[in-house]
Amino acid sequence: MNIDKNFYPGWVRKAITFTVDDGNIPMDEKFISIVKPYGICGTFNLCSTDLNKYTPEFYRELYDGFGISNHCKLHPFALNDNINREISDDAFSPDTADVEKLYKTARRGLYHYHVTAGWRKIAEPEVYCALISECHSELEAVFGKGSVTTFVWPYGEQKGEDILKYIADVCGYIAVRKTGLLGSSTGFSLPDDMMHWTYNANHKNLLSSAEEYEAYKDDGNLKFFSFGIHSIDYERANAWDDLSEFAKRYGDRKKDFYYASVEKIFEYSKAVDQLKITENTVENPTSFEIFVKIDGKNTTIPSKTILKL
Repeated sequence: MNIDKNFYPGWVRKAITFTVDDGNIPMDEKFISIVKPYGICGTFNLCSTDLNKYTPEFYRELYDGFGISNHCKLHPFALNDNINREISDDAFSPDTADVEKLYKTARRGLYHYHVTAGWRKIAEPEVYCALISECHSELEAVFGKGSVTTFVWPYGEQKGEDILKYIADVCGYIAVRKTGLLGSSTGFSLPDDMMHWTYNANHKNLLSSAEEYEAYKDDGNLKFFSFGIHSIDYERANAWDDLSEFAKRYGDRKKDFYYASVEKIFEYSKAVDQLKITENTVENPTSFEIFVKIDGKNTTIPSKTILKL
C-alpha cells in the first residue's frame, strides 16, 4: 500500500503560526483581537508575569489557546568571553556612566551593559541560567505545570554552550528560537534543528512572504510558516492593517492550513516521524492522533494504536 504520512491534522501540508516576544500586554491584546477571530494561533514569549498589575486569571484568559514560551526574566544579554569590559565600582547612573564599562546591579553577577540602543542588563552564565529558571517557575505558576516547553533568546542567540546545555538538559525544552529573518530561503521547510530555529517573516514582509508561502508548490513534505517578532512592531510601523489583511487572507482556511502554536507544530511533526510502518501495519506510539493517506484515502491513526493494513 502507498502510505503518505506527511500531513498535519486536517490532511494539509502547510502550517501557519507566529512567535511574539516580550509580553507587551496592550499590544498583545490588540494583536490577539486581530488574529484570534480567524483561528490563527501561535506562541507568546514572556519574560515574566506582573502579578502586581494583572491577575493569573487575566493572563490565562488573554493567552487562552496560545502557546507560552520562556523569554528569560529581565530579558538580559549573556556575559561571555567576547565581552571584556572593566567592572566599575561606581554607582550606576545612565547619564554619567562610562559606556565602555559594566556596572553592578543589586544582584550579584548581573550588570548594566551599554549597547547602541542604550543601557541593558547582562548576566554571567550562572545568573543567566537562574533567570531562565525563575521565568519558567513564574510562567508555570500562572499557566500550569508542563505548559512551558520552549525558550526564546532575548536579543537573538547568545553565545555559551553551557547556557544552551542548561536549556536542553535541565529545563528539558524541545525548541529554542533565535532571531533572524528566513523568508523563503529554506523552502518553508520545518527546522532541521529545533534548538536553533527562527521565523520566516516580520511586520515588514508579512504579506509578501505569505504570498510566496501560499504559492509554494506541494513537494510532499510538511511546511512551516512563522511570523513575529514583537506586537509593538505593528504599532510603531503603523502596520496593523497588514496584520488584518494577513488574517483575512490566510486565516479561517483549515482546508489549506494547520493553525497551531509553535510547540504543537514541532511536537506533531516529531510524532509523524515516529510512525512505524511495516508491510502489514502502521503503528502510532505517540500521544497524537496522526493523519495519513493510505492509497489516497484519508485515514487517522489514533494514539497508541497499531493499524493493520
